[in-house]
Amino acid sequence: MFTRIRMVVLATNAEGSPDLFLTTVDATGTQYEHGRHYDMALPRARDEGYETPMIAFDQYDAAARMLRRAATFIEGGDAATGN
Repeated sequence: MFTRIRMVVLATNAEGSPDLFLTTVDATGTQYEHGRHYDMALPRARDEGYETPMIAFDQYDAAARMLRRAATFIEGGDAATGN
């Protein structure tokens, strides 16, 4: 059985700027437990023209929670409270 997992890859785009690549992967429980879903997301970003350095994270990782806080911060809110 496969589970669809939302993934974000932080990478360098074709212009050399930091960027986020968004994708989903379908992984089995075993693949997820062994971190293979990260290995699935990175080549997709490469195929779309993104370059290293790259790091992938999924919707459950601490980085995803921080991304939500970062969006609040960028928009001028208080990242600590989410307001």
